[in-house]
Formats: sequence, C-alpha cells, structure tokens
Amino acid sequence: TKMVEIKEFATVEERPLYTYRDEFEGNRWGSLIAPKHKAIVNAETNQLIAVVGTGYNVVQNNEAVPKYEEALFKSKLDTTGMQRKVSSSHDGARTVVTYTFPAHEMEVAEGDNMYLQSTFLNSYDGTWKLGSLLGALRLACTNGQVVHDSYSSYFGKHTKGLDVDDVVRKLERSLDVYMDNAELWRQYPKTQVSIADSERILESLAGTNKKTMKILKETHTKYVLEMGSNLWALFNTLTDWSSHAKVRKESNKPSIIINRQHKVRKVLPLLDNLRLVA
Repeated sequence: TKMVEIKEFATVEERPLYTYRDEFEGNRWGSLIAPKHKAIVNAETNQLIAVVGTGYNVVQNNEAVPKYEEALFKSKLDTTGMQRKVSSSHDGARTVVTYTFPAHEMEVAEGDNMYLQSTFLNSYDGTWKLGSLLGALRLACTNGQVVHDSYSSYFGKHTKGLDVDDVVRKLERSLDVYMDNAELWRQYPKTQVSIADSERILESLAGTNKKTMKILKETHTKYVLEMGSNLWALFNTLTDWSSHAKVRKESNKPSIIINRQHKVRKVLPLLDNLRLVA
C-alpha cells in the first residue's frame, strides 16, 4: 500500500547570495558574493525561503517524505487507515507531516482513547534536524500527547538522504515506546495530585510568563472539573496548551506547536516523579 502522491512539496534550489553596492568610481553598480552564506529558493516561484551557511546540506521534502513513508509501510506498524496531514510555516522553510494510526488505539481511561502518531520534521532554514517525533492523539479533544524527548528520532544534521532500514528500526522502537507510555498513562487518572504540586508543574512550564501561567491555570481548572485532581488532568493541561493555545501569527502555527511540544517534553519527567511517589 502507498499513500497518494504528495503535491504540496516544491523543489528548492541553492543559489549564491549577493550583496550590492554603489561603486563611486565611475558611478557604476557592482556586486559582491557572500562567501559564507547561500540562498535557499523555491525553484518554481523564485521566492527566497531562507539564508543558510554554505556548509548546509538541503534535503528535499519531495525526496525525504516518500522514503519516510516507505519505512512506515516496511515497519511492523499497522498502517490500516493511516492518515497524513501536511503543514508548513515560515514561508515554507519548515515542514511538519503528521501520520496518525487508528489501528494503534489505546484506552487510557473508560471512553478516553488515543491513537499513535509519528511526526516527520524537516527544515530549509537550519531550525530543525531531519527527523521524527513520537506522540499520540487524544480523541476526546484532539490534544497532541507527547512522550519524553529521549524517544524522539533524529536522522542526522541534514544528511544527503534517509537510510530506509535505519528509519524502520527507529519507527519500530517508537511503537514499543508508545505501548510503554500508554501503560503509564493508564495510571495517570488514578494518581491524585495536590494543588501545590500542580502549580509547581505549571510554573515550571510557564517560567516567568504570567500570561502563559494564567492560561495554564484556567485550562487546568477545566480539566479538574472534568477528570478530577489527578495526573491525567495535569498532563492534558500541558498538551492542551501546546496544541490549542492561541498564537500570534497563524501562518507559523505548525512550527510554534512543535516548539511548545519540546517545552512540554522537558516537564514530563516531573509528572512521572509525581506518579512514582504517589
């Protein structure tokens, strides 16, 4: 089985980067090439996407994504009904392709189900390494659940290509990790959390940002009313913020969500400590 051809991906080109100056002698215009940088340009529209160092290796989305999908189908993941969502931000410089696997469904609490997700990342501006992130989709509110950063797979700093067999191995490891995390999540609704501990976790995510802290507190109150004062309510507060909190620039939302998920991942060990001491 193969997914339909992805038409969203334009080919990009590397081009020299020039600076222009007015040469006063003779009143002529001249140009200087930038020796340490190059331009990444959309080959179809000639739109500038990014400026990067000359040593930066571009990996084309239209080459890497098909290889990633080949690995999905070669792996032991059950791809029945697999769904794909393609999004980009920063004028096409960052690409997020999210795969959802309904065949890998887990029930955390009664009526509270999740699907396995794997997210492919690539960038043309040096922001992200080529790689994928493991996660899950909570069906009740479409929160993107995340697991700890150590379970993310990166394929290198923009290597020339993807080794399909290597990706297969990492995807299969991701499936094992998903199953392990789903078992942990099943304990979260049964783990009571004090107000003081909840606020400490929320503060560790918000830092000094009072606006974020206000949003987190309001969101947590909503989940406590729905689920009780437990670890599952606290976990969903964090993933609700990363998935749904408003962003300043809507066109950059895919990138912002990924960055927020990275922040949530750093806090997750604190949640598991609460589970262990309960």
